[in-house]
Parts: sequence; structure tokens; C-alpha cells
Amino acid sequence: MPKYFFILIIAMFTFGSQFAHAEPTVIRYPRPAAKTDSHFDYVQELLTEALSASPNKYKLLPSKATMQQGRAVHEMKNGTGEVDLLWSMSTDEREKSLIAIKIPIDKGLLGWRIPFVIGENRQMFKTVRTLHDMENYSAGQELDWPDVKILESNGLKVSTANSYEALFSMLEAGRFDYFPRSIMEIWKEQEVHAGKNLVISQDIALHYPAAYYFFVAPNKLQFALDLTNGLEILIHNGQFEKLFLKYHQSSIQKAGLKHRIVLELQNPFLNPANMPLGRSELWFKP
Repeated sequence: MPKYFFILIIAMFTFGSQFAHAEPTVIRYPRPAAKTDSHFDYVQELLTEALSASPNKYKLLPSKATMQQGRAVHEMKNGTGEVDLLWSMSTDEREKSLIAIKIPIDKGLLGWRIPFVIGENRQMFKTVRTLHDMENYSAGQELDWPDVKILESNGLKVSTANSYEALFSMLEAGRFDYFPRSIMEIWKEQEVHAGKNLVISQDIALHYPAAYYFFVAPNKLQFALDLTNGLEILIHNGQFEKLFLKYHQSSIQKAGLKHRIVLELQNPFLNPANMPLGRSELWFKP
């Protein structure tokens, strides 16, 4: 048997051994500053399932320091390695600088908002019928959230805070009138902040076009491809819908959107032409 054949066999075993013991690629996501991330359990299970079929192995770790959205986007754009993956509301600007995986993991729920108010103002929106009726009320938002510009562009007043947790105390202190939260967030937040004088208004909902995507740093193209392929597999085998309902069906039911006045807002910061609106299975409809 030729000598080169043995060399080839040895090389194959050596390569196979190296591949089998290859260290997974570390992918970092922003360590949240909030006491609890109402999205994290869902996102974590979705990521685990989506990446399970990938031939490349990944290890997901939080960033070393807590990080707000604006800082995370900056780190990803500049390829510092501090953050490689972000899940957030999309904007045209973010889609230009990062790799947007255009599968709305929230099915658009992030654009369906109902408000926290202080206890004595639980009837504050009882007579609201149009967006014009909201102009005298001030909403609270974190400074670098895309929602700030969306609300302002629709003529609504917005007060901002430098941190998410501060918003609950600011609302309780009367610094603004309401804190609009997604129906996929608000019920968990109510539990976490049960000690505060905050209630969920039962009268209105705000709605604007929104998509909650995974964003990947431009220098992590292979990870973006593997994640996209994994998510598409979950969509086609029905696991995506099962996970979505597992985490969000109860919140949707509690929101009672059909019994609320829905105020429609425009979102000039996300071009509908760039959204996968033709895939009806990816969008929630009340």
C-alpha cells in the first residue's frame, strides 16, 4: 500500500479529532441592566433550538458589562467583540449597519402597547377615542429606544430616562403620565414591580408597525447564516409557533385587545417594503 495512503489516513484522523474537539465560537449578547429581562427565557430557548442543528457550534455569553441598546449597536458596528448579537426593535438605520435576520421573533407584538399608569389614574384614558386625545399626556421611554422617535413623530409627548429601571420610579413619582409597554412585556413587569403603585390601563392600546429581529455584528456572517437557517427550520416544522404560543399566548389573552380602543400610529423609521409582510405566518393578528 503506498506510503502516501497512510499519511492521508493519519491526516484524516487528525483533522477529525480536531473537529470533534473544536471549541465552540463565543457569541456575546448585551448583559441587561434590568432586574429581569421579560424576553430572555423565550429568546434563549429560541436560540438554543435554532442553533441545535448547526454544524458549527456556538457558546452564547453575556457581555462583561451591562449595556444599553445604543452602546450595544455601537460595539457591534465597530466589531469590538464586546457584543456580537442583539435582539431589538428594528429601524432602517440599524438594518443598514448590522446584519438583520428578518424573522420577527415577536410576530409584531412589540408594536402592540398598553400603558402602565399610577393607581389613582386607572381611569385616565376612559374617554380617549383618537390619537388627538392623547396629546396632553406624556409617555415615558428609555433614551435610546426607537419608540421615542416613533411616539414623537406621531405628535405624542415623551419624557426619557437613562435607564429602564428608572422609568418605573419616575412614573410612580408623576414625572410622566403613562409608560406604554408591549403586551409581551407588561405582565412580567407588573410582577417584578408589584410593590409600586402601578396598574395596567384597561381602556386603550397603541399600535405601530414594528419588528423584533435578531441583529448580528457584520463580522459574524457565518453565525448569522447558521441562525437564519435554524430559525427557518423551526418555522417550517412548526416549532417556532409552538414556542411563540408557549411564552406569549397568556399575555395576548390577558391584553384583551378586542375590548380596547386601538390607536394606530405611523412608524416612519421602518420601511414596510423591507419587512417580510408577505409571510403571514410570521405576524400576529388580534
